[in-house]
Amino acid sequence: MGQVWEAQDETLGRPVAVKVISLLAGGGSRGDEARARFLREARITAQLQHPNIVTVHDLGETGTEGSRVPFLVMELVRGEGLDAMLRRRAVTLPDAARWGAQICDALADAHNAGIIHRDIKPSNILITPSGIVKVLDFGVARAADPYATADRLTQTGFIVGTPSYMAPEQARGFPEPRSDLYALGCLLFELITGRLPFQAPDTVGYLSAHLTQEPPAPSSVSTGIPPAWDDLVLTLLRKDPTQRYPNAADLSQALRQLDRAPEPASQADDRTRPLTMPGTAPLPPAVSTLGPGSIPPASRNTPARLGDTVTMSKGQATSLQKGDGGTLTAVRMVFGWQAVPRRGPFGSRTREIDLDASAVLFAGKQPVDVVFFRHLVSDDGSVRHTGDNLVGDDEAILVDLQRVPVHINQIIFTVNSFTGQTFAEVQNAFCRLVDETNGQELARYTLTGGGQYTAQIMAKVQRAGSGWQMKAVGEPANGRTFQDLMPHILPHL
Repeated sequence: MGQVWEAQDETLGRPVAVKVISLLAGGGSRGDEARARFLREARITAQLQHPNIVTVHDLGETGTEGSRVPFLVMELVRGEGLDAMLRRRAVTLPDAARWGAQICDALADAHNAGIIHRDIKPSNILITPSGIVKVLDFGVARAADPYATADRLTQTGFIVGTPSYMAPEQARGFPEPRSDLYALGCLLFELITGRLPFQAPDTVGYLSAHLTQEPPAPSSVSTGIPPAWDDLVLTLLRKDPTQRYPNAADLSQALRQLDRAPEPASQADDRTRPLTMPGTAPLPPAVSTLGPGSIPPASRNTPARLGDTVTMSKGQATSLQKGDGGTLTAVRMVFGWQAVPRRGPFGSRTREIDLDASAVLFAGKQPVDVVFFRHLVSDDGSVRHTGDNLVGDDEAILVDLQRVPVHINQIIFTVNSFTGQTFAEVQNAFCRLVDETNGQELARYTLTGGGQYTAQIMAKVQRAGSGWQMKAVGEPANGRTFQDLMPHILPHL
């Protein structure tokens, strides 16, 4: 359909991706009409703003009279296409469920706006280094249809989409939102088995198969696939749209249930591909020697009320809620400490301690993103690093609880010295959890000192029913890489 170029937005000084729709190049009244309609359609789809949809920043035309061509300016996403992943091997069942749920989130947002994708397939799905899905080309297939009518939700018999992923009703020229779910069913089948549900030599063969043949169960194609996956995928591949999932939101919930299910022990190791975390900078290992607190044992969960700070001890968990019983919408985790005074020939002095705060986002026991001083905002935008260097208590991490994706169930907070300084030089280090809406401190705990360690796991915020809770966590570790840190975090997940 077109070419994609990496470019630089000279006005805002940011890298962007420019997609040139070469299919609509050319002159004449028909070409002018098609480009005008494309731009109208693209303006509608550009209104979609969702963390799992690639954002369109601008659009327009370029070229001379008689050879005009439209283009889109989009956010530049670093990642790998699912098509490239599939060329190597199938993916794990948890990854397929997690990514499928995020695709559904994007589809739900678009369908609510009256927009059908019409071309869900591996090459239109990017996975960022932190495991976040980005869906490409919303509405582009429809907008670039040179035979389309003015009605965005109907077709006139011209088939738009990719035949190997095309729903029967779309093949007949009458797509609807559940056509995207059928295409996602084909994609999920391919992700968990390594092949498409139907095999055909050409376009006509694929269309005929979608219209007339029944798909096989995924478990009959690849071993180690549980019945729940068979039921979900075969429901999506029903010929009658009314027999599929009613909408993308319901399908998203079903996939997240599968994500929480244990993977079969028979699942082959060569299906596993570890997640690559963003950046190359080392992540903070952890250690803690938490001092005594005034709260009873960790089995007690004490609600944090406005005006009533909960002082925590190691292992203590406290539920988070407003004093009036309302729902917290955003919290800020603030860190601070004092350096141990050193006596010298000219009296006492303190040495500057340089620590950095980090937040690691988990889906189950799988890390999906990390926020630290070189990656300041999570890919979904829910967690933000708001400090520079930890001197006093001016370094903090903000969590927008309403934006945290459903599959993220816990966030672990650490502080770390990348310069080799240890917590033997620190006294009275503390962590404060603050209601971002009014600045009220809800919970805190203090560490009474440390040993020859370079990091501390300070706390975690985790889902608890329909709300959230904070837990004080302590675990000693040394090291400066993500691999060093994980063995000490995993027992606390």
